[in-house]
Parts: sequence; C-alpha cells; structure tokens
Amino acid sequence: MSRLLFLHDVDVLPGPVGALRLLAEDTDVVVPRHPGFGTPLDDVAEQWDSVADLAQHYLSDAVPALVSDPTAGPLHLAGAGFGGWIALEMAVRAPHLFASLVLTSPYGVKLSGPRERDFADIMLLDPDEVVELGWADPAACHDLRMPGFPTGLTDSEYARAFADRAALARYAWKPFLHDPRLRRWLHVVTVPTLVLAGARDRLVPPTHSAELAGLLPAARFVEVPDAGHYPYLERPDEFHRLVRSFLRGAHA
Repeated sequence: MSRLLFLHDVDVLPGPVGALRLLAEDTDVVVPRHPGFGTPLDDVAEQWDSVADLAQHYLSDAVPALVSDPTAGPLHLAGAGFGGWIALEMAVRAPHLFASLVLTSPYGVKLSGPRERDFADIMLLDPDEVVELGWADPAACHDLRMPGFPTGLTDSEYARAFADRAALARYAWKPFLHDPRLRRWLHVVTVPTLVLAGARDRLVPPTHSAELAGLLPAARFVEVPDAGHYPYLERPDEFHRLVRSFLRGAHA
C-alpha cells in the first residue's frame, strides 16, 4: 500500500476529512497537525518562526519514521494552501524522498510584482469573508463545521480556530504568505507533480496555481470546476478521482 503524507491548510479540521477519507480506503493517509495549530508549542518549537522551520521539522521527524520500513509502499507528499507551501519547502530540500507531489492552491511562491499581492489577506479577513472567498458554495461550509466559521462551533473548536490564526501569523506574516527564496529552487522538484485549484477560488487565484505549475519541471495543472479553495472538501469525489489516478500513475 502506498502512503500519502497530507499537510493541511489553515482553518481546516484535522484528520482524513472529505476526499482524504476516500483516499484512505486504499492508501495509508497520514495527516499530522502542524506545531502550534491547535496544540501548544514545546520548548524547541517556541523558537520557530518560519515555514522553513516546519518543513525541516517534518523532514527530520515525520518523514524518517514513514520511510524507515523498507517493505512499505512509496511515500507521496501532498499539501493544501498553507500545507502546500510547507510541502513545496520540503520538496526542494529532499525531492528524492517522495514518489510524487500533490499541491492544492498552495501559498508560498510570489509570482506578481513587488507591490502586488498574489493571495487574499487571510489574516485580516473575518470568518464570513474567508468563507465567501474560499467556497464556491458558502452554504456547504455549515455542514462541514469549518474552524473559523462564525456560528455552530463548540468552545474548543473556536479556541482551536484562534490558535490556528495566531500560528499562521507567527509563520507567515512577514514576508506575507511566501518565501522569497523558494521560487529560485523550484527547478529541483523533478518528481511527478499534480497542481490542483478550484475554479472559483478567490483566496489563491487558479491563475496563480497554473503559473506555479509551469515553473515545476514535471507538473500538470488541473482546474476543478464548481469548487473554491477547498476542492477536497467541496468536490471530494472529483478530487479523489484525480488524485487517486495520479498516484497510481506515479507509482507505476
């Protein structure tokens, strides 16, 4: 059985939700919680202040445990939004560790001019605005109980949402949602790569994801119709179909 390390976005419930639950039927799906997101930082992590720190954390701790068993299947890496940024940072550092890479509307790489913003300012948007810009059908967010949605959450869910927002600011406030050094190393990511974007994503425009795919040597871009920033939640069947087919091809 192949394995998929999936790095979650901001404001998403942890665990194999949406399409990840479908992928878990025949793939070992691992969804860790980023340090500081809903959990206290330990003494070491208290010193971290960049996505590069998170990438090194996963490469030093999580990945060795996943690749230590020589009888296990290949390890695929995936990330969405903020998690996609972490995945890219990992892939430029150690592309040899992964059989493939799946990115869903990732932050992390600035493609516009110095005075323009590539992404919506998710750190200043209120929860209603995040839902409005991030979902093709904002009403669907009610059923998924997304952290950050303004009504219907428990106290612990609200506390986790606030912790997530604070952690995001810690890692990604300056430079805003990108690493200016990352773009210059994209050429080393030679593993098969699938870049997905919801056609109605207004947090990370699909044009940005398409342009990013063009900078990755072995990438293919696919736009998911009738989806916003979270196609793995909003169009789980289509996301599952695309990713499952891609992983099987990369494993062949």
